[in-house]
Amino acid sequence: GMSKEAVRNDRNKKRKPKGDNLPGGSPQLEDLTEDDQLTIQDVLEAHRATCTVMDSGQSSPDSSQSHSPGGPEQLGFLWEKVTELSSAGVVKIVDFAKKIPGFLSLPTSDQITLLKSACLEIMILRICEHYNLEKDKIHFANGTWLTQDEVQQGGFGPLTPTIFSLARSLHGLRCDQTEFAMLSAVCLISGDRSGLKDIKRIEQMQEPLLEALKHYVRSRRPDLPHVFAKLLMKLTDLRSISVKGAERVLNQQLENPGELPPLV
Repeated sequence: GMSKEAVRNDRNKKRKPKGDNLPGGSPQLEDLTEDDQLTIQDVLEAHRATCTVMDSGQSSPDSSQSHSPGGPEQLGFLWEKVTELSSAGVVKIVDFAKKIPGFLSLPTSDQITLLKSACLEIMILRICEHYNLEKDKIHFANGTWLTQDEVQQGGFGPLTPTIFSLARSLHGLRCDQTEFAMLSAVCLISGDRSGLKDIKRIEQMQEPLLEALKHYVRSRRPDLPHVFAKLLMKLTDLRSISVKGAERVLNQQLENPGELPPLV
């Protein structure tokens, strides 16, 4: 019988990508090849299926919903929110990975290595996606809007300013949902993580993701050819935040055993 990949590839040749699935629907998107469109469609579907959809119109970050940091109970409440969100977030990121074409056919040990390495990076990207530039707040999945101070006190600590700064710069580059989804996939499928067995295959899987992202970014911004390179530089920033985050998680677990859900 044909392998699942072959069946999928065969099916892909037959199914035309639905234009309305690609946000923007602008005529410039014609610059994308059919392969690009299918890659983007798969990744975007995986992202949407595993992200809590937060329509900015659903609720506005007014004072009634914002919790100003108060006494110890307030901090306890924030800590609970952030830890609850991060453990649920990890489950969704694992689901996202499983939906990326080819991921489940990698050696199990490589799947684990890629997930452990990228989990915090993808979580930070998702936090950045739900940042509101006008309000300078982040919208969490349960409808809570938190300021930088609240996120900092709620468990992200000294990482918070760098996360907010990354969020501001990504929104400054006008990143849309497709770009956040594709950046997450590029983070996940990275052949340079230490301890990988099948590096070559992972690099081959990443190539079409990078190509599709590059073409999409350029077709959305024909007058700004450098944005793609800037986005890749943001992934480097993301990696350094993530390394610090992993250290922080370990320290938290030593200080408060049992309080923070495992991030890996």
